[in-house]
Amino acid sequence: MTAYTVELPLAGGTVSDSACSVEVASPDRVASLGAPLGELRDDEAVIAAFDDEAAIGYLFCSLNAAHSIGPLEQECEFDGAYIRRVFVDPDHRQRGVARSLLRNACQWASDGGARRATALVARDNVPSRRLFEREGFEPEQRHVYIRFGPFAYRRRG
Repeated sequence: MTAYTVELPLAGGTVSDSACSVEVASPDRVASLGAPLGELRDDEAVIAAFDDEAAIGYLFCSLNAAHSIGPLEQECEFDGAYIRRVFVDPDHRQRGVARSLLRNACQWASDGGARRATALVARDNVPSRRLFEREGFEPEQRHVYIRFGPFAYRRRG
């Protein structure tokens, strides 16, 4: 797992992206996509993408929060924005929807006072790694974790 980070622009900017409409939405508006709403925290926002009124993607974003990271079996504190659970409906992929979600989440976080954003991406999640890298996020820290039955190995590098 790799921590990708980016310094955010100053608050008050605008995002001009026409792939879809993106907004901070109530969780029920992305339920049709099978969003894991049971793990959504009270301090997280749902940034959602819509084609007309139909939800086509979402991500979860929090500010200055600590999250329990299951694969690492530890709690991590994030200074600024923590972006997770980026999802785009398969019928709408490769159209800039994830990029629009990410850009809008970064603007929302910047408007909320965040100066940086972080996302943890699994090493085998090549589409997400490419998305974050294309949007200026840089790999900052790698976390190695291996579990075999009751034995676990974790290393930061």
